[in-house]
Amino acid sequence: MHVSKYYLKQIAQWILALFAALFIMNLLAFTFYNPCQELVRGHGSTTGFLLPDSKGVYGLEGYCIANIDENGYVNRNLPRASSYYLVAGASHTEGLFIPLKYRYSDILNGMLGYDNELTVYNIGRSGNFFSVVLQHLDGILGEFPDAKAIIIETDSLAYDTKALYDSTIQTGYDPSETAEALLNSIPGRQRLTMKVKQSLPLFRELHKQYLTYEESKREPSSSDILDPAFWEEEYAGDFDSALDSLMAFIRSKTDKQVIILYHPAITLNEDGSMELLTNGAESHYREICAKHDIDFVDMSDRFLKAYEEDGIIPYGFNNTTPGAGHINRAAHRMMAEELYNVLSVD
Repeated sequence: MHVSKYYLKQIAQWILALFAALFIMNLLAFTFYNPCQELVRGHGSTTGFLLPDSKGVYGLEGYCIANIDENGYVNRNLPRASSYYLVAGASHTEGLFIPLKYRYSDILNGMLGYDNELTVYNIGRSGNFFSVVLQHLDGILGEFPDAKAIIIETDSLAYDTKALYDSTIQTGYDPSETAEALLNSIPGRQRLTMKVKQSLPLFRELHKQYLTYEESKREPSSSDILDPAFWEEEYAGDFDSALDSLMAFIRSKTDKQVIILYHPAITLNEDGSMELLTNGAESHYREICAKHDIDFVDMSDRFLKAYEEDGIIPYGFNNTTPGAGHINRAAHRMMAEELYNVLSVD
């Protein structure tokens, strides 16, 4: 009897220690990684919103506390100017790991002379890559009809002929799909689940790591994204016709200034040089964009010059691998400066 009590007491102490450890680790996770909750929508300027008037912590690369405005986008709590530029793109634009005021949209806002209102409004959304943004063009124009320019960010031009044509397929626009309306339509049980997830960042991260592990066990799929032979054949076909059709489609939708902001991924070689990872489509985009009065801002030369002259690497943070992951503060600064040079400033 005495032995059984001893073991029960020992087990109880282990369980208590486990819960105490999980509690402490969960508290630490609040300061390290606690991403914003998402609201999915079908017809709008993006694939979804983030929970309005909330905050999120992102410390996997760099470190930032994201602020979600009343509309469900990552912006400072400042009024939107009556005349503004709209910025769309994926996680680089959303600035997952970049503090507010250091993203290229915020830097550009300051360069334009504004500090108390947003003359550059950011609707960046993770996963909203170039083709996704274009498929939501009707939604962008419907939700932001008074924007005087649209800036679309992309880190890749690896879109083949079919992908270019597919980019014109529109998801449409439903003005009733606001962040507030979607939030109010969520059932009580689902809303409770959201609150629980927000309160348990440790378990959200463990679940994410599990999914990453499961993904790593799959056989890697072959990719021709940067295969020279694939693109040589692609360019010899009707790639230019597809790209021309896409740019003509964009221009047919709006007479606003449209800017495509392209920043290629890079790799650092053993000899210390930096190489741009490109499929060679830059000249095609540059020529055809100009034909349709669309600005094509290519960061390739700026990135190479910054590295060769000052040793600046545009990707990676102090707590990550240099040259990998998301663009850092230096790259955001360079992108803002290049954008400022082409904006139609009144």
